[in-house]
Parts: sequence; structure tokens; C-alpha cells
Amino acid sequence: MFTKPDSKRRRSGVAVVEFSLSLLFLSPLMLGTLVFGFRIVKDVQMQQIVRDLGHMYLRGADFRNPAMVNVAKTLAQGMDLTSTGKSGVVVSKIRLITEADCVATGSGTNCTNKNQGAFMEQLKIGNTGVAVSEFGTPPLEANFTVTEYNQARTLAARASGFMTVLPLKDGEIAFVVEMINQTPDLNIPGFPGRPEVYARSIF
Repeated sequence: MFTKPDSKRRRSGVAVVEFSLSLLFLSPLMLGTLVFGFRIVKDVQMQQIVRDLGHMYLRGADFRNPAMVNVAKTLAQGMDLTSTGKSGVVVSKIRLITEADCVATGSGTNCTNKNQGAFMEQLKIGNTGVAVSEFGTPPLEANFTVTEYNQARTLAARASGFMTVLPLKDGEIAFVVEMINQTPDLNIPGFPGRPEVYARSIF
């Protein structure tokens, strides 16, 4: 008569142990789902921002102009696009360096960036410490442009890896907008990946 209650208690005890063990796997899974889910939402928002800024840049918007910078900050509302904020935007112009460019700059055979993409200019909006291009940081003049000499001969002016993303032809100019948003609040120790979200648009 008394074996049934004992059996139920044993089964309930085993269930508690099984549930506790399952939490070891379910808790990280749930946290990971939430973290990556929030990052995906932020990525979707940022993709729209870089597309809008890219269209503006392509149509001649000059982000040296404070008015244009304010427009960018308005588009990125909620992303903390300030000098000390969590976000940064990099806008760049990139072109192909040809034999003619090498000759024009007197580079001859010492034309480091021949048949490579090179930066023509690069500007940053928001937190410049966060705003770092995936393609590199060129040597810039005071007006944020790269001299034709540096475009042809200086390795640092090369847009590293860009030609594998978008092969350029002679005379083509690529307008690139990149946005980085740091997400330390979504970082979990032990989880892979950098605590940031990256988005870009190329025209």
C-alpha cells in the first residue's frame, strides 16, 4: 500500500534533477537567442541608415558640412551617433589605380597600388574611435582627401580587400558607407563574436 507514494516521490525527485541539469544547457541557449536577436534587430535598423546615407553621399552630400552631419545624426536617431557615443559612421570614396595613374604620378614601376582599389577620401561621423573602416584608414590631407601620389604609391592608401567585394573598372568610383555600433550591454562573457554590430552599403 505504501509503495506507490514512495515511487511518486522518487519520480518527482528525478524530474527535479533532470530539470536542473537541463537548465545548464537551456539558460545559455536562451541568453544567446536574446543577444543575437537584439543584434539582428539593430543590424536591420543600421542597414536602412547606411542605405539612406549612401544615397545622399552618391548624390553629392558633403559630410564635412555640419548641416549634413546633423542630418546623419537625425537618421541615426537612437544609435548614439555622437563624439562620445556608441556609434560611428565612415564614408569613403574608392577608385581603381591604373597604369595611367602610375605614369601621371611619376611612380613608374614603383606603383604600389596598381590594379588595386585606393581611397580618394574618408570622413567619419560620431565617435571616431569606433568609426574604423573594414578596408583601412588612409593618410588624409586636412580636407580628408588622399593625394593622387599617395593613392598610387602609398600602401596605407589601399582599400584592403575591397576589390574582392566589388571589382572596379577604370573610371568607376565606389561610394562606401560603413556604420559600427558598440553593444557592450549585449555582451556575455564566453560567447563568441565582438560586442558590436557592423553594417555597410556600397554604391
